[in-house]
Amino acid sequence: MNIELAGLTANGLANFIGVMMGLLLLTLLLKLKKMPSMAVYASLGIIIAVFGLFSITLYQTQHAGLSVEKSHQVTLTIPLYGQVFQQDELVWQQARVINLIEVPQYMPTRRTNGLGLSGYSLGWFTLQNGDKALVSVTTNENVLLLPTEKGYSLLLSLENPQAAITKMTAWQD
Repeated sequence: MNIELAGLTANGLANFIGVMMGLLLLTLLLKLKKMPSMAVYASLGIIIAVFGLFSITLYQTQHAGLSVEKSHQVTLTIPLYGQVFQQDELVWQQARVINLIEVPQYMPTRRTNGLGLSGYSLGWFTLQNGDKALVSVTTNENVLLLPTEKGYSLLLSLENPQAAITKMTAWQD
């Protein structure tokens, strides 16, 4: 069974495209600017690597999800930070769908490792209440808060919160 995570909003997609266009403009500037050839190749290599990383992240964001396997493993499929849990490592009884504006203590405030664009937060964050969380959030509404036994929580934007709650209830049985 799968729970589909929300894809990027128009704002998040525009920011991704803006960053990628900026990288392309930097490539053009490298072509126009007189620099030693070694510096050009090194800069070009870095730009291509970052462009590739953003492209992979953009693609994987559209296929993000949470699934339970028959072996009772729970697979979180998000770009760059996917995880595999045993089903008992997730505290299903405390899982709930929240609005981050209405429950601000769970708002990601400090990114410790990840990507923070307007319209998309991905990676490891410290929450306003001081807790640690693995985050894949595209909007402030319909965010799944799922604590783990590992000392952190998962914050995940959901495509269909009602269907997700129904599936999570079935997984607890």
